[in-house]
Amino acid sequence: MSAPFPIIRDADRVRRLAALPDVRPRALERLREGAVGVVGVGGLGTAAAPYLAAAGVGKIRLIDPDVVHATDLGRQILYGPGDVGRPKVEAAAAALGIQAPATVVEAVVARLGADNGAGLLAGLDVIVDGLDDGRPRDWLNAYAVETGTPVVFGGALGYEGQVVVVAPSGPCLHCLFGSVADAAADCAREGVLGPLVGVIGSFQAAEALKLLMGLGTPLRGRLLQIDLFGGGIRVLPFAPRPGCAVCGGQGVPRRG
Repeated sequence: MSAPFPIIRDADRVRRLAALPDVRPRALERLREGAVGVVGVGGLGTAAAPYLAAAGVGKIRLIDPDVVHATDLGRQILYGPGDVGRPKVEAAAAALGIQAPATVVEAVVARLGADNGAGLLAGLDVIVDGLDDGRPRDWLNAYAVETGTPVVFGGALGYEGQVVVVAPSGPCLHCLFGSVADAAADCAREGVLGPLVGVIGSFQAAEALKLLMGLGTPLRGRLLQIDLFGGGIRVLPFAPRPGCAVCGGQGVPRRG
């Protein structure tokens, strides 16, 4: 009996990545040894996770309490009609397992919070934020400051989205916005352009890969804003806020 899919060598999968300037064998090893958490497997998470798996990230931990709804299918393209009613992390893990069998995908049906967050995120090198609720995002920012674990934050609503990296030697999310506990993206009421979550999630994946490989200049202390309605992109620098309630104006410390 023939295999349902051709056998793809990992070296072939990442050949175009390996051809990039500054991508040395050690950088690819960091990807294979790396562990990335995707917290929230909705529009942003389902856009970021496939690029992480395709690039050869060794372990991806998907964390989300929700199931797939019919209203998700217009923008969360990792899912299909047959996934409606299925836990998002399980449906996403199955799709990623087909795309990149060498990547270990952990599916965790849970809602991130202060009571369980440290355990859910243990052992991760980089975290990608796909949350649509401000309170756990506040906690995630504090976790980044406490542990030095880089977090790639993203948001998308309507036609506009943004990305920022909270990582060692840079300011935290509270320095930029203050508390976001009461901020929640309500796509049901205000809508969102499907390709926007793909664009923002792709940027988040790129930032996570750069952090893992130690390449380029991460969006640390810089807010990337994208407007798909007007076709504009801008990057706004920001510094640690004096007396910040989370990092004290000192920014994010280095791990260890």
